[in-house]
Amino acid sequence: MDGKGKHVLDMTKGSPARLLLRFTLPLFFGNLLQQLYNLADTSIAGHLLGDTALSQIGATAALYSLIINAAFGLNNGLALTVSRCFGAMDEKKVKEASCWMTLLSGISALFLTAGFLLMRHTLLSAMQVPEHMLEGATGYLTIILAGIPLMMAYNLEAGLLQAVGDSSTPLLFLFFSSVLNVILDFLFMGPLAMGVRGAAAATVLAQGVSAAFGMAYIVRNYPLLRFGAAQLSVKRDFVFQMYWAGLSMALMGTVYNIGSVILQSSINALGTVYIAAQIGGRRLAELFYTPGLVLGTSVATYSSQNFGAGYGARIKKGIWTALLLYAVWWGIALLFLFLLAPQAVQLITGSHNPQVVSNAVLYLKAGITMIPPMAALVILRNALQGMQHSISPLICSTLELAGKVIFAFFLVPVWGYPAVCICEPVTWVICFVFILGACMMHKAEFTDETAACLPTKTNMAS
Repeated sequence: MDGKGKHVLDMTKGSPARLLLRFTLPLFFGNLLQQLYNLADTSIAGHLLGDTALSQIGATAALYSLIINAAFGLNNGLALTVSRCFGAMDEKKVKEASCWMTLLSGISALFLTAGFLLMRHTLLSAMQVPEHMLEGATGYLTIILAGIPLMMAYNLEAGLLQAVGDSSTPLLFLFFSSVLNVILDFLFMGPLAMGVRGAAAATVLAQGVSAAFGMAYIVRNYPLLRFGAAQLSVKRDFVFQMYWAGLSMALMGTVYNIGSVILQSSINALGTVYIAAQIGGRRLAELFYTPGLVLGTSVATYSSQNFGAGYGARIKKGIWTALLLYAVWWGIALLFLFLLAPQAVQLITGSHNPQVVSNAVLYLKAGITMIPPMAALVILRNALQGMQHSISPLICSTLELAGKVIFAFFLVPVWGYPAVCICEPVTWVICFVFILGACMMHKAEFTDETAACLPTKTNMAS
């Protein structure tokens, strides 16, 4: 294929294990780097500013995750159309899909920014942020919300590159962004004394610089992803189906994270100690949840390309490969849990309060031991998304929302923080059973006899 970019990866040929590893490892290291940055960000705030500042960031953490996952889901969902067109080797459609992905993502970024900025005070009030933390939490959140377009621009560029199999280049930009972010954290929260607002400003500025470099790189090195006004002329159904794929993945993440916001409100009501424990435990737990999320993204791209090519049996092999890869990581996570968890919590939070440390460790024990159903849930859900089945994953996320609402309103007030710790593991098990049933309903599509959703490979032959 002429001018498609040197890192493009066609996942419709070759060993599923080798392809998934080649695609997943850069994503894994990228997400690991992101989680290590989050840990560094939390640690810098805790060590430089203390438990109160750490709690101000933690009180809004679930809302920030909601925004991040909505943006990530939207761009990944839009990118699935690019992947399917690439799998079908249709260069014209790849350019059209890239054009509309950029346009739809940009419009959505503006609406998200305006909507959340207008509602931020109402949201913080609903989340029961303690009065003495409200000013700092509001300042932090306002800057983060203003930076949504920059965050989505970076996310868009990573999604476009990953859609055509390039997961290594986004890693380089993420590395640059993370290093810059940490430097700015020390500068803004240290000598410039900007408090928690400095942490937010560092995040937004680093993402903006990275997004600018990413755009220049794609324009220069990926003719396949370049587009102009001519690519705006497509059928309305094409745009509708593409945006629905993006919205369904965005809704999947949003619905799940609305539950997290509601749960966070019940944690905020427990007080500063539990907020600090939650953000410390959560940051460490996310480090070990990363491979499941990364493998889910990889499987979505892999299944989308193979679905476009009509290779259903390869999708099934890819799912099993992803599950086996995660099993290895789970063993590493368990070793960490039982050997290093308390020391890691103290390092990350900068807190010597035994209540903060013990409750953070309790959260880790509940989550890490129950990683297998979470990993299977994420991998299967993303495989279905890649095969254009968006309803079952959305229902699954709705079940997660319902579970968190039940815990937040009925169980946390009675059982306290232990209920917070078991909330997600319980919902993972329920949703895994549901998504497994959904996959069984579509089992005929995991064979090569099923017709592909896109035409036979043409138009992009070398």
